[in-house]
Amino acid sequence: MIVTVIAFAGVCDAAQFWRTDLNWIAIPLSAYLTGPGGIYVRGVYYLMSVALLGFAWAGYAATASAQRSGLASALFVAAGLALPVVAVTELFRGTAYQDLAHFIHQLTAPATFLWLSFGMLVLSSRWRRDMRMKKGSQPGVVLAWLATLILWFQVLVPGLPNGFWEKLAVVLILLWLGWAARHLLRTAQPP
Repeated sequence: MIVTVIAFAGVCDAAQFWRTDLNWIAIPLSAYLTGPGGIYVRGVYYLMSVALLGFAWAGYAATASAQRSGLASALFVAAGLALPVVAVTELFRGTAYQDLAHFIHQLTAPATFLWLSFGMLVLSSRWRRDMRMKKGSQPGVVLAWLATLILWFQVLVPGLPNGFWEKLAVVLILLWLGWAARHLLRTAQPP
């Protein structure tokens, strides 16, 4: 997951510079899935999908049995399964399936964000009560809540620059995923 977070952040950050035709403040990340360099952005979406599926399993397995949450794992699995769908729908622009693909994108993109943010909240709260995972879990709770608040702020306040707020939420989610992967590694090490 740590490697995936770095790759995702690096490619998506680079896309903001190589796509000079797009206004990064106004345009959401999905616009970078096609056009110059789109294959790289789609590639890290696919990589993140696989990493989320692995993380769902690892997060469940690392948590004490009394604190395990099938819901948190299911939310990460759902996000991992939806993310490649988000990426693929953009490939249908300008085709006979454009309207259907746009409809599917409009469902899966927000669902992916919601599943991730709620999964982050559930898992972070479980880790706060897990004796082995508790130490150092406060940053995860804070990042999960910040990401969720930014997502809801974007939904509830119309007229905001969609690209900026969405990318801020992505950054917070990536920070949480990186923190969570590191937390898993740290707690897996013998004392």
